[in-house]
Amino acid sequence: MYKCKLRLILLLTAAAVLFTACGIFDKTKTADADPSGAASESSEEGEEEEYEAPEAEEIDQDSADKFLSEKLDELDCRAVFSEYSEVDGVDVYLYSVVNKKEVELDQMLAVNAVSGEVMVYDYDNDKLLPFDRFEYYVDSGSGEVGWDSKYYLEPRTVELLPADDNSFEFTIKKKGEEKPELEGVAAVDPGKKNEAVYEDDKVSLTFLNKGDTLEISDNGNISGLAGIYSRQE
Repeated sequence: MYKCKLRLILLLTAAAVLFTACGIFDKTKTADADPSGAASESSEEGEEEEYEAPEAEEIDQDSADKFLSEKLDELDCRAVFSEYSEVDGVDVYLYSVVNKKEVELDQMLAVNAVSGEVMVYDYDNDKLLPFDRFEYYVDSGSGEVGWDSKYYLEPRTVELLPADDNSFEFTIKKKGEEKPELEGVAAVDPGKKNEAVYEDDKVSLTFLNKGDTLEISDNGNISGLAGIYSRQE
């Protein structure tokens, strides 16, 4: 009787172990063969799609010719197409320029192949410059002017730094001297964006910005600072 009970206990124990093992095996198998694809979705969530910006569409030469023609309207010169090239990492249409006597100028012009902006091409240094550096450029005085350059007239340097849309800071130094001869804030004329005035108890100055030059004139007392200063790169 004792042996029969022991055998029965052993059989029940073996059956319980087998049943447990089968259950674990089924769960593992089910997870591995998950028909919902949850595991694969989880792995894909960590991968970000790379965004590729669309390439900017370029204008054709006819459009570049038109932009340049409008820019040169009423100036005593005309442009002649030279080549399509890359300058300063920018794709441009390059043009030589001839005056009314059909004499070719030393300067060339460039039209941005994407934006259509007209610029000066500095051939010697292979770089692009703002159009206001063009020798035939005429400033009406109503457009925006960059008051952020350095100008020089022996023995002085004038440095300009914009303060806001209606004024700029200036510093005038004499060669070999650390202390400025004069510094202050000049107010831009609302009607003539290329003119500005500075006044204090001793002097009154007018600044006339012509792009390549800065003309300083006295409004009354002689300051010793008046003259035409040349723009520095």
